[in-house]
Amino acid sequence: MGIVTVDPGMLDRLADSCEGKARDDIPRALARAAALSAADKVAGLKPLQSYLTDTARDLRAKAGGLRDPGTDPFASLAAFGLPTGFAAGSPDADRLKADLAGLLAAHGDDPPAVRAQAVKDFFGTLTPLRQAELADAEPGVVGNLDGVPPTVRFAANRIGIQREYARESAYFRTLRPDDPAYKRTGARVDTLRGFLNPREQKLVDPGTGRIATREVPRQFLVFDPAAGSVADPEAAPYPDGRVAEVVGDLTTAAHVAFRIPGITNRLDNFDGFGEGGYNLVQDGANGVEQQDTAVVSWLGYDTPELGDSVDPSKAVAGGRALADFTAGISVDLRPDATTDVFAHSYGTLCTSKALQDGMRVGAVVFMGSPGLGPDITSAADFHLPDTRFFAMRAPEDLVSYTQGLGSDPADFPDITRLATSGATAHSDYYDKDTEALANLQRVLFGGAQGLTFTHTTLDEEMTGAAEIRELVSFLHARVPPGVVARMGADLDPILQDVLAGRTSYAAALEPVNAVLNSHGMLDRVTPDDLRDELVGLAGDLAYKQAYQAARERDVPDPVARSLAATAEFTARGAAFAVTVPVVKVLEADRSQNDVRQLWTGVARDAGRVADDGAGAWRDLTSGDLPGLARDAGDTVDAVADAGRTAAGRGADLVRSAGDFLNPFG
Repeated sequence: MGIVTVDPGMLDRLADSCEGKARDDIPRALARAAALSAADKVAGLKPLQSYLTDTARDLRAKAGGLRDPGTDPFASLAAFGLPTGFAAGSPDADRLKADLAGLLAAHGDDPPAVRAQAVKDFFGTLTPLRQAELADAEPGVVGNLDGVPPTVRFAANRIGIQREYARESAYFRTLRPDDPAYKRTGARVDTLRGFLNPREQKLVDPGTGRIATREVPRQFLVFDPAAGSVADPEAAPYPDGRVAEVVGDLTTAAHVAFRIPGITNRLDNFDGFGEGGYNLVQDGANGVEQQDTAVVSWLGYDTPELGDSVDPSKAVAGGRALADFTAGISVDLRPDATTDVFAHSYGTLCTSKALQDGMRVGAVVFMGSPGLGPDITSAADFHLPDTRFFAMRAPEDLVSYTQGLGSDPADFPDITRLATSGATAHSDYYDKDTEALANLQRVLFGGAQGLTFTHTTLDEEMTGAAEIRELVSFLHARVPPGVVARMGADLDPILQDVLAGRTSYAAALEPVNAVLNSHGMLDRVTPDDLRDELVGLAGDLAYKQAYQAARERDVPDPVARSLAATAEFTARGAAFAVTVPVVKVLEADRSQNDVRQLWTGVARDAGRVADDGAGAWRDLTSGDLPGLARDAGDTVDAVADAGRTAAGRGADLVRSAGDFLNPFG
């Protein structure tokens, strides 16, 4: 009989199923039975819940045993070809540690590249055995130190990951599934285990020309599990951590890319970010990795959570760290290697700060940017004539539309805007089979050969996108950046409670209301001003949509403009009629600064606008419209439909604005 193997992933999935039934399904059934006074009928569910919980734990233990990477540091050294013939904790190790500490103290004030070169020179004097011994003795230092040979860093960080995995696994085994820290700690343990397991690599066999698959260890250039803030202390007893993974050979690559992520990226969800690096380095549908290319997925800064994503301070610190990192790692790259930075979301602001701090690369691609800071309104503001600048903005990417942290680089006249076909919204830029990924690969592999471009406007990308941008600009003009940052920091713990399921949206109303009141939001954005802005934007949107719909049906331009003006009038009137009562109530309560009344009132009552607008348009189409549009021939009904749609869309803007701004869900 042959060897039978068990898939540990299958055991994990079975454990997930058992856990889900014990954590969610059974409590829900018990609560329903209690509400029906039938608890005695389901008494057997309690022991079943305990059984499923214990079974899930046993299944995870078995899965871990099947693929437990172990804690032997020599296995980590051997994985990267380093010798293991030394005794751990020897006097030689103590001397090496002291020598390295002295070197770092002597070069502590040097520029990053100078310090990294000194470290490289020091390690160049050591035999491979002594390098391995130092990696084992000081994995946290060696693994994160620029100038250390990359393979030595990879081995040192693997040792560090082994130790952290053992520590956090032991803690995780003490948690019950209903513990607030269970979910995120489990995700972190799974991620650490994945770091230690080999990955599959596809490449072309130089001897046969055929595609071959092999297992290789994952390569981590940075690993610091204790760095950063604790995003949610109740859900995660550990800091967010810092990680950087390399795909490819840094020392021989002709092309090197650094990927910079945005908000809510942490150690426990790193693989979601890191997957984009694997997609980027793979050439074509067969998944073969380009052998002359290396990609660094760099989570080397403390990314913001939702609340502090409006605060640029973490981008300032992150930009400094990124500039230092790219300068330090340069001593290990080929002198003729091209270097590019691909930045996404808040990471574009971090990259902007790094460029202003002296980072020098060949090309930069900004994707889904909320803005590059108030002082950057064109690529020329960086004063880097030798750097090529590109930008991507996918349709329906609301982060780009808001311009929450500065001007959108996709609109800069001196930046080349790349096509993103196949990618939609904010997080698809690295997805396979998209023009966005293809263009990133063209920048990386071929020096921008074959790039495709786009020049779409906000209106072409999403109905209401331009109006959303205007609305956010209106709010920014009334709420100073410092207030926004402080308010975001105050709101973040409440948002974390909601996201973690510890409280409901309804229960969050009072604390959110208290935060907004404490920052005087109703005095900064008065009800009358907000009403006027929303009414105006609703009319603008209705005009554009009605005009476009009429012209698409070959309606003569004068008639189309008349129809659009009527749609604008209808939308403005309906929006005004609905918002006036809300404004009056708000004015009455303004002395108490009842911010909640503002957002919930707008979000609730603006829903009537669509019906009112459509009704007014129906009245119009039964009267004057046939005469007004007689030159349009048989398109009268189509134009009437377009007008009704436009009025409804104008009303939808009022409703969506309330939802967009409403912090109460």
